[in-house]
Amino acid sequence: MRAERGASQILFGFLPQQTADLDGGVWRVSSWVDAVPLDIDKAAVRAAVSSALSRWSDVGKDDGLKAELLHNADFDVVGVHPERGVLMEEFPRVWRCRTCHRVDSSSARCRCGSTNKVQIPLVSYHECGAVTEPQLPQCPTHHEIAMERRGTTALSELRFFCPVCHQTIKWGFVPRRCSCGSADPVMKTTVHRAASVYSPHFAVAVNAPDPALAARMRAAGGGARAAEWVLSGMPTADPFSGRQTVAGMVAGLVAMGLSQETAREFSAQAASRGEVDSGEGGTWGEGLTNKVREEAEEEALSLATAVAGGRVTLDELKAYATPPLRTQYEAGYEAAVARGGLEAVDLLTSFPVLTVAFGYSRDSFKDEPSRLVPFRERGRLRLLGAVNRTEALLFRLNPTTVLEWLARRGVCAASDEARANPRLALLSAYRASNPRENPIAVDFDRELYRLLHSFSHRTIRRLAAFAGIERDGLSEYLLPAHLSFVVYAAARGDFVLGGLQAVFETALDSFLEDVVGGEARCALDPGCRAGGGACMACLHLGEPSCRWFNGLLDRDVLFGESGYLIGAIAP
Repeated sequence: MRAERGASQILFGFLPQQTADLDGGVWRVSSWVDAVPLDIDKAAVRAAVSSALSRWSDVGKDDGLKAELLHNADFDVVGVHPERGVLMEEFPRVWRCRTCHRVDSSSARCRCGSTNKVQIPLVSYHECGAVTEPQLPQCPTHHEIAMERRGTTALSELRFFCPVCHQTIKWGFVPRRCSCGSADPVMKTTVHRAASVYSPHFAVAVNAPDPALAARMRAAGGGARAAEWVLSGMPTADPFSGRQTVAGMVAGLVAMGLSQETAREFSAQAASRGEVDSGEGGTWGEGLTNKVREEAEEEALSLATAVAGGRVTLDELKAYATPPLRTQYEAGYEAAVARGGLEAVDLLTSFPVLTVAFGYSRDSFKDEPSRLVPFRERGRLRLLGAVNRTEALLFRLNPTTVLEWLARRGVCAASDEARANPRLALLSAYRASNPRENPIAVDFDRELYRLLHSFSHRTIRRLAAFAGIERDGLSEYLLPAHLSFVVYAAARGDFVLGGLQAVFETALDSFLEDVVGGEARCALDPGCRAGGGACMACLHLGEPSCRWFNGLLDRDVLFGESGYLIGAIAP
């Protein structure tokens, strides 16, 4: 059996051990045949996957994957072979004869002579990752079984009887017991395509278009130098084009194996001789926890990588525009950006995003996550992915406006010292506690995540309307440490190339005014408001446009009494 699918469809629907309905039957993916290695920045991927693993590693159910990554275990990142595709097998191997209702493990001719058989699309699974065919009862005398459906979807109402003596043997399937040693070994039975049977898990990283570029960035000061560039407002297209800085030199020497103390000593000597610049105060990272500093540096490298593919700023639009458009850019665009509490909106002409699937889980909708099953090949971690270079819009929130908003929410202080350097003040209050996965995350982080995520979803929903494309054609990439998010054109969906560029060049002011001043109520209010202030009618997006599973969303942070878009002011 052969079926044609695109690379994106395969990534999101045909991963190893995933089932699919094809050609009138149910099939399971055995493997990606001759998968091709992808040119990627492994350091960025390692950081992205490690961050995504928190949900499982915090409760010891990640199969040791995070520890492997932290100890620099090597891994492969592969894409689907354009000609070989994936290998599939029929599963579950259980068929029912439509004539006599016999159930057996063969699709061949039934004992009654009929060839009219249908595959039963049910599987038994356990949270440990095991999956198999449902266990069937048998007639103790004739060792056969038939199944009768009574017009209901309840599995307990399925009648199993003997096709020879016609005696009822059992109602419902025989519960299977998993051999994993779990305290609750009973396997559940349901339709094979249910999300509880197979939930794939993805991570997204901004991938350097050329691995050599990633190596050059890290060698030239890496995340420390990129962070200084972001803290200064991303003034240049290349954060590594100027003179080396103290923080960049320290990072480079540490990467070569020197201790922090020795690296700082050599860098201070170089600065005293005027051989390197002091950079952003010359002391990047001091006073920040290691976790915050590392996250901020990785996010800064992601921004540097995104800009390396090509960036158009509003200043560049104004510089090359004809008089009528220049007036629109100088008046309408700048006012709309400020009204939205934004520092800037940039067009990224070739946003290099890598999406990788690192594993799957079963029965994943419980309060505590079930076991993660990483993808491995002969014991070696294998990430399955696709690289997409596409256009995107980068939205950077105004740090002063964010500081004042968070102060009004009561989670930080807006002192004169903080207002003097709001970016650094916000980073100092940030704890990188990941409220997506951590129920006891600090209030500051929770409010910041809710703001960025809600703003991003509001933006995507309105941007899709202005660009005339489907919402599923857009995805988000959030950078909370640097108050930014990227909306990019996904490979899936009905996306028209140039749609984001057209909005950026001709209608950014109208679009932003709609984001801020457009309808903010929900058609499902007051129920939506009572249920958390976010639903499919106002803020939710389809998966996998949102890989945060529509969590940490609330219209109140945007349009409530102290909403960000209500109180946003010009810088």
